[in-house]
Amino acid sequence: MKLSAPNYLLFGVILMLPLGCQPSDEPPVAAHRIVVMGDLHADIGVTRKAFQLAGATDKNDDWTGGSLVIVQLGDFIGRSDDDRQVLDFLLDIRQKARAGGGTVHVLIGNHEIFGARVDNQAVGRNPFSDFEDVAGLNLEDPRLGRLPEYQRARGAALMSGGPYAKLLADFPAVLKIGKTVFVHGGVVPRWAEYGIDKINAEVSQWLLGNTREPNSVRGVDNGDRVMWTRQFSYNVDPYDCSVLDESLRILGAERMIVAHTVHPEITVNCDSKLWGIDVGMSRAYGGKMQLLEIIDDEVLSVIRL
Repeated sequence: MKLSAPNYLLFGVILMLPLGCQPSDEPPVAAHRIVVMGDLHADIGVTRKAFQLAGATDKNDDWTGGSLVIVQLGDFIGRSDDDRQVLDFLLDIRQKARAGGGTVHVLIGNHEIFGARVDNQAVGRNPFSDFEDVAGLNLEDPRLGRLPEYQRARGAALMSGGPYAKLLADFPAVLKIGKTVFVHGGVVPRWAEYGIDKINAEVSQWLLGNTREPNSVRGVDNGDRVMWTRQFSYNVDPYDCSVLDESLRILGAERMIVAHTVHPEITVNCDSKLWGIDVGMSRAYGGKMQLLEIIDDEVLSVIRL
C-alpha cells in the first residue's frame, strides 16, 4: 500500500522540495532537543512509531514537535517492502517540520547507495510494484539491464539521476550539529581531512546524475567510506577509540553517532564519545525500538518504547 498523499512522483508531476535538491550551504545550528534514530529499513509502521516516540508527530503524521530536530542516520530503504511509503513519509515530514518550526535531517546510508548504483540486493520480498507509477522513469536506461524486468521501476526511481535519487540529493552523507557528528557508518581521519562539505557535495552531484559515483562512497561493507565502515560500530577497541579521537579533533567535535551495525541496545564506547544506535527496529530484524535524545548539546539519554 502506498501513501495516498502526498505522492511526490506520480502522474507526471514532480513536486520539488522548497530547498531544492542541493544540500544547504548554511551549517545546522545547535538545538535544544535532538532525537536521533537509526536504520528504518523500509518499515513504515516502525517509521511512524519512531517519529511518534520522539514526540515529532501524531497518529495522523502531522508535525507536533515544535522546534524539535530529528536526525535519521540512513538506511531508510532496503530489507523490508515499504520503500516508497517510507520515502514519501520522510519527504513529507521534512516539509511539515519546516513549516512547524522544526527540522528533520535524513542521512544517506549504504542502502541508499545500493539504490543509486542500480543494485537491488538486500531488499524486501516485493517493494518493486510501488514504483511503477512514478513519473519520469527512464526504463530504457542501459543500467537497468542488469535487473529482472519486474524490478526495473524501483531501479529507475532510485538510480543516480532518477526521480527519487534527485530528491535524495538534498540529504547529507555526514552532518555536524554543534559538538556532534552524525553519520551512518563513521568518519575515519582520512575522510575527516577530506571534509564533510566536499563529501556531501560529491554525493549530491552523483545522486542528481551529474557525475560518476564518487570515491567517497565506493567500496562495500567494511571499507573505510562513511556509509560502509564498521570500525566504530563493531568490536570497538582502544585502537578504534584512538582513531575516533583523531577524527573528532579534525572535525572539531566531541562525539560521533553512528548506525549501520545492529546491536540489542544502543551502545556507548570511547568514554561516551561514540554512540551506536542501530538496534534493528525494523521488522526485517525484529529488534527493540530505541532512540537517542540530546539536550542542549550536552545530555544524552536513550528513549525506549
